Amino acid sequence: MSGGWISRLSIGQKLILSFSLILILLAGSLSAILFYLSRVNSYVERHQRITVPGVVTASEILRNVGRMQTRVHHLLEHRQAADSASILAAVAELERQTLAALDTYRQRHAARMHPVLFGMLTQHGRVDLADREDQAIAAITDGLRTLAAQREQIRTLQTQPTAAPAPTEPAYERTAAEIEAAVETLVDVHRKIDMEMKLEGDRLVDQARLIALGLVCLLGLLIVSVFLLMRRQVADPLRRLAATADRVAHHDLGAQFEPWPCRDEVGALAGSLTTMLSSLRDHSTALVRKTKELEAFTYSIAHDLKGPLREIEGFSSLLEKQFAETGDAQVKHHIDVIRRSALRLTHMIDALLKYSRLEQQDLPKQRFNLLEMINSLINDRVGSSQHAKPAIEIDLPFADLYGEPVSIRQALANLLDNAIKFSRQQPRPEIRISASRTQTERILSIHDNGIGFDMAQTDKIFGLFERLHGPQDYEGTGVGLAIVKLVMDKHRGRVWAESAPGRGSTFSLAFPDGGEAAALQNSASSGSRIER
Repeated sequence: MSGGWISRLSIGQKLILSFSLILILLAGSLSAILFYLSRVNSYVERHQRITVPGVVTASEILRNVGRMQTRVHHLLEHRQAADSASILAAVAELERQTLAALDTYRQRHAARMHPVLFGMLTQHGRVDLADREDQAIAAITDGLRTLAAQREQIRTLQTQPTAAPAPTEPAYERTAAEIEAAVETLVDVHRKIDMEMKLEGDRLVDQARLIALGLVCLLGLLIVSVFLLMRRQVADPLRRLAATADRVAHHDLGAQFEPWPCRDEVGALAGSLTTMLSSLRDHSTALVRKTKELEAFTYSIAHDLKGPLREIEGFSSLLEKQFAETGDAQVKHHIDVIRRSALRLTHMIDALLKYSRLEQQDLPKQRFNLLEMINSLINDRVGSSQHAKPAIEIDLPFADLYGEPVSIRQALANLLDNAIKFSRQQPRPEIRISASRTQTERILSIHDNGIGFDMAQTDKIFGLFERLHGPQDYEGTGVGLAIVKLVMDKHRGRVWAESAPGRGSTFSLAFPDGGEAAALQNSASSGSRIER
């Protein structure tokens, strides 16, 4: 199917085609149901327009024949009745009404006068009902003519009183009985025609149900086909493209987007992603090559610079000892500036190398004890400090953390060093290490009561070699906070600072907590406050 004309359609055109077919089937189903309902209703209408009036007309004929028979019997019982002429006239009027009713029946209610009804009888093999109806109509017609002749004979007898009476009444009654039998035949025929009409209605209803069921099944099959087609043409390709794109997003450039034969939007997307991946491979290869060249260049420059710097620092130390005896203060000051500058440049090169190595490293993560790491850092920093020891308070609601321990230790060490450095001028330096936890993150904060800084400088402090104070005021290389920012980026976390001049600073690290095993709660360290 993918190589046919469907594969040349866009997704929108495929959807329009599918919904058009569904609408056509729905319209066909509705039309078929309405058609069969109209046919069923037509038979109901024919029942009301033919069968019921036909039975009523037959009953009227039967009633008229009975009334004629009653009047004739009364006349023959009283041969000298004065109203014999009026009785005969009434009988003649009943004969005329009966003939008119019979003509109405023949023209409006006879089965042969209605092609649809007669076609139904023909289809059902019941043409004999129409034949019986014709025979009954003919018998009634003949009977009425016979009654009219017998009525004339009675009239003659009434005008000739001396004539011998003839057996007129039994003959009249036999003819009337024959007409009544023919009328009963008509009623029976219509009853059976009504049964055939009911059978035809049931058959049409069954056909309508069968066709509706077939159309519903066909509609269901079409919907399933559309679903399978959309899944094959759209959902599955997009799912495979998404899986491959996820591999690429996780740096698996060996992944391959499968070519899609269709020319729709999915095919265009697959082609664009393939081109993008090829370009990404080329750029990645070039980037790796440039990175290796830059790394080699960095190490080479650092090695070449550190050698002369060591010589400068060493000779400046010798000169410092040599001129220590002369007492020339200006020379000693110059030598001290040279020596301290060489040392500061050496520290900057070491920090830059450390930043470069960290940037190139993959950080394998594991769960480690954060509280032990912080205690170890505090012992190292506070124990070796030559200034006033700050009061350090620790408040951790959890004792462990998920990440790469070495790089996180370096980031915490840089933040702790800054807190100690910028709060040492306070009469009572204070540092507070606290933490909090949300549904997705674990946040670690280090607060000091040091000199603080203007929040307008927040974006600047995390830059490489960015400093807010001169080296004569506070020592440093301008790389420490850049390393903190790099560590958090590699952990897909966040780092930010809150401060104000003269009110201290708070640096916060937010580590992602989703997707990893829940941290073990250390009840001993929860809410603990340690003063040093």
